[in-house]
Amino acid sequence: MQNRAEEDYIKVIYELTVEREKSMIKSTELSEYFGFTDQSVNEMIKKLKKKHLLTFLPYKGISLTQEGKKIAIRMIRAHRIWEVFLAHNLNFTWENLHEDSEKLEHASSEKLVESLYQYLGKPKVCPHGNPIPDLEGQTEKIDQLSLEDVEEGEKFVLTHVLDTKKLLEFLNLEKMNLYDEYLVVQKNQFNQMIEIKKEETLHFISFQIARMLFGYLVV
Repeated sequence: MQNRAEEDYIKVIYELTVEREKSMIKSTELSEYFGFTDQSVNEMIKKLKKKHLLTFLPYKGISLTQEGKKIAIRMIRAHRIWEVFLAHNLNFTWENLHEDSEKLEHASSEKLVESLYQYLGKPKVCPHGNPIPDLEGQTEKIDQLSLEDVEEGEKFVLTHVLDTKKLLEFLNLEKMNLYDEYLVVQKNQFNQMIEIKKEETLHFISFQIARMLFGYLVV
């Protein structure tokens, strides 16, 4: 049995590996995502490794075991289906979906989640643009290109973002929404900032935030 903190780690590792088609991630990516110290993250990695929910290879990284993936799929599916319900039926804003969906995913039977999925018309993605896996973990293909990897002069359409409240609040403040198109004006390696433009509005995005924004190039 996992506690809530352990389950959060399992879900995020799944999002950062399986959903981004990466075999492994570094522990520093988890530190960056959660805003935790490296020591705190490493302690949790040891706990999950002991429970055979992840594998850790020094100097290479972390990945989920098959058991870890099964747990992640079940929780992510429930979580994102509840997010769709709260957003579309109760008008929750996207930065306020996570906490209540987190509680509901743990309180819901698989039968309830499946009934809700059918009621909502079998949604493919959550309000953050992230895929809803089926019972076997299969999902629609999603864009893997992060804004950090877009070059100067290229145009980028934002299609999904990582589900973190601080990120979503920042995007609200900047009036940045899914399916907006942006031109990358400048990338400054020295101060780790990217200047992007939507119509006549300029936005300045840190590399850290850019790694959490995904989409495709306009060709």
